[in-house]
Amino acid sequence: MTNRKYIIFFAAVFLMSSCKRYLDVKPKGKLIPSSVADYDHLLDNTNTVELNFLDGNKGSMLADLGDNLEVTEGQGKVGFVLSSHPNVERYYAHIFRQPYKNPNLDDAFWSSGSQGMYPQVSYFNNVITGIRGIDQKSPEEETLAKTSVAQALVARAWCYLNANMIYGPVYKPGTANSAKTIPYLVDGDINKPIPDLSTSGEVAARVLRELHEALPDLPVRSSWPSRANRATGHAMLAYYHLFTHQYDSVVYYANLAWTAAGSPANVLYDFNKFKMADPARPLTSLILTPQDANLNLVTSREILFYRATERDAGLGAALSYPSAEVLALHDRAADLRFSFFYLNAPGYKTTMGGGYDDGMRISNYRSRKVKMTDGFSWPEVLLMRAEGYARTNRSDLAIADLNTLRQYRFKPGTPQLTAGTTDEVIQWVLEERRRELPLGGFKRFLDLKRFTLDNGKPWSKTQITHKVGSQTYKGTIDSKDFIVSISNVVLRFNPNWGIPLDTRPY
Repeated sequence: MTNRKYIIFFAAVFLMSSCKRYLDVKPKGKLIPSSVADYDHLLDNTNTVELNFLDGNKGSMLADLGDNLEVTEGQGKVGFVLSSHPNVERYYAHIFRQPYKNPNLDDAFWSSGSQGMYPQVSYFNNVITGIRGIDQKSPEEETLAKTSVAQALVARAWCYLNANMIYGPVYKPGTANSAKTIPYLVDGDINKPIPDLSTSGEVAARVLRELHEALPDLPVRSSWPSRANRATGHAMLAYYHLFTHQYDSVVYYANLAWTAAGSPANVLYDFNKFKMADPARPLTSLILTPQDANLNLVTSREILFYRATERDAGLGAALSYPSAEVLALHDRAADLRFSFFYLNAPGYKTTMGGGYDDGMRISNYRSRKVKMTDGFSWPEVLLMRAEGYARTNRSDLAIADLNTLRQYRFKPGTPQLTAGTTDEVIQWVLEERRRELPLGGFKRFLDLKRFTLDNGKPWSKTQITHKVGSQTYKGTIDSKDFIVSISNVVLRFNPNWGIPLDTRPY
């Protein structure tokens, strides 16, 4: 009975959300997809791209656990706690105060209304099982069916691979990875029981199988960046192999993805061509480029696979700033990412709680001015190849990739990078990755977890230290501090998982 209740929950989510695009064009009683085209349309629902590991206000506590953000005393004590911020878990994560989220409420990462990973997965499962259940298909339908199933497999694998590392411990290649993490739900039939939790190793192995299953049927070009194409499949395989530390495979797949782009100019914006539409108002000004008009759209030339990321991470008004460590990574005179996106702005100010005034602070405006992704950008593809080269002692090729990206990001005349030791080149690549990826979202969080296996290297950390006012807080990366707990709302329906309810006060 408990499993059936949980199945009904998934079914209700699916019926409420996945079919809404049909309500205006299909009569009542005919909302269930029945043709290949119907199932294919499910992949276009915005809920599959806009609500990935984000809270109800499109922020993410995962970024607050890491080292990209800092929070001041006023922001924490007043902006989050005294003001009863609806996403106070961001602050609790920042000070490593567990439980981070209220264990008796829905977890937006997992499922909350139409949000979360499993409502998304319901779309992909219905596409896969629905299309495979259609016996008679025309040649045209057969082609569309193969493409749609392949794109749904990649989208589902993307969800599960990331969730496996968010809800589980550090993935450690060469070990059993026996910790149970998430249920690998693959069936669209609501009458079938919810599976047991898979282990971290089982999730990783199945993701790899399904990516290889999908790859031959992925199109060279997709209709929209929310849908995987062949290059997305290769990028996903490169990303998978980063976490399994198979760096020859990272190079192989990232190279296949990158070469599909043709010229770097096809997939990179030249920041030297950027202009502010209103230089007198840098905080609100749009950025213009002669290359195209898509800079702040999901069709941006730099987006390979679109999945929404945080828009306000590092904005003072949104209760965080870029950390001093992030700011120190930028060459303020030459790096155009700093010039255009790290802007001096009025910081947090309030009269509540005795009064706080952060004064003028540097805030991050990049995600406000250009569209970014927690899926895959073309710069990330290039940097994955560079990391693979650097970690397999091909430093000259890694440096060449770095210099390719840097010519689009730094002012003319900036000296190119030259030879360094293997560790120096890896460090350069990872610093460039950190500058290039979204400040918020989950990618830095996951990078910090995989870097713990590089013990003793300059980019590897065992702990994260945050200072709020006069208080210092520390979290250990390879521990429960960096694992998101499954909500009691879910656990109550699945006592067979053997996970006790979280009874800690919130």
